[in-house]
Order: sequence, then C-alpha cells, then structure tokens
Amino acid sequence: MQFNVVVQGPGRVHVSAFGGSDKSGWVIPVAYGGWRLYDASGQQVDFFTRADLGFASKDMLKETNIEGLVPGASYTIELISQDYCNNKGAFRQAVTMPGATAESNAPSVSALSLVQVGFMTGSSALRFSATDDSGIERVSIFINGVLAKEYRYADGVSFRWWCDEYPVDGVQSTLEGPNFYWKYPGSTYAGAATVDVVVEDVLGNQTVSSAQLYL
Repeated sequence: MQFNVVVQGPGRVHVSAFGGSDKSGWVIPVAYGGWRLYDASGQQVDFFTRADLGFASKDMLKETNIEGLVPGASYTIELISQDYCNNKGAFRQAVTMPGATAESNAPSVSALSLVQVGFMTGSSALRFSATDDSGIERVSIFINGVLAKEYRYADGVSFRWWCDEYPVDGVQSTLEGPNFYWKYPGSTYAGAATVDVVVEDVLGNQTVSSAQLYL
C-alpha cells in the first residue's frame, strides 16, 4: 500500500493509504505499529497503533492523523501493510512541516462528560474531544483548580495519533475520532467538582471547556 500526506498545519498532518494488491485481494495496514514516524536523522520516534486491534473494517486504519509535529522539522512517515497470508510490505514518504505563522483559530473542544470504562460498575473516565487546524500542543486537566493531568506534544518526543471514521461504515464510534479518555485516579475523587480542560495549539491559541461533574 501507498499513502498520501496532507499537511494541515505546522504541527499536524493527515495520511491516507490507498492501493495494494495481491492474490488474496486483501491488503491492510498492520494493526500493531503499522504507521511509523522517523525524525530527520532517520531514528524512529513513534508508531501507531500501540495495541492489536480487532478489525471492524479492513479500511479502519487507512485514514490517520498525526499531531505534535514540530513546526519546521522534517520527518519520514512509513506504512507497513500486510496481505491475508501475513506477507508485509513497506512504503515511506518524507514531509517537512511549515514554520509557525500567526493565526488566531482556537482549538475546538467538546463538552466534558463521564463515561463508564471496563466492566466494573462505577468505574468512570473523563471524556472529551479536541481538534485544531494547526495541531494541538498541550491539553491540561484541572480538578477544582489543581492540575491533575497534562498531555504535551510538539516536543519531538510525544505525538498524538487518532483515526477518523471508518471509511466503509461512515459511522463514528466511541473508539474513533479525536477523543481523550482519562481514567482519573482515586486521589481525585472529590464528589461534586469543577473540571476544566485547557487545550492549546502549536501557535499558543487556547480554548477552555468547563463542567461541574460528580467524580
């Protein structure tokens, strides 16, 4: 398989795989570590996915987003694909990110909510979605004004990968899209609490989403 790279901002790209053929007529991105990212020196700095996935569609990993890329830096993106008999092939493409230029488009952040995770009743996680056209650099979660969790990107080490809808079914599930799920530790249990999520893009624009939640 090959792929196209669309640079969507100084810290974000969208990759879209296509083609690929063999006798089985079944070629897919490798489920574990099929997408790989290398820096300008050729060193692998990240990969996606980090776990084996059960396939709902053979197209489910063909559309992938990468955020946290450093503005002005050069990278090589690699896709490892495989056929039905587990034979593998690789395709690489180089990309240089544009430099950061001023813009005032703030990140888009959803309302905050709690969702049940796992099989234990009452085991909940904070869920929200966040996107930005230039790329997200930092996500900070505050409980009653105290920083409880922080995600940092655009440091050359940490990257955020996420998938759009599966192209075949056209329906976004809870495991797809630009979602964050944070299973807050017991130390943050506070009954009714003020939860603030601050999202900052690579150009310094910020959006705050707040809610009163029962942790």
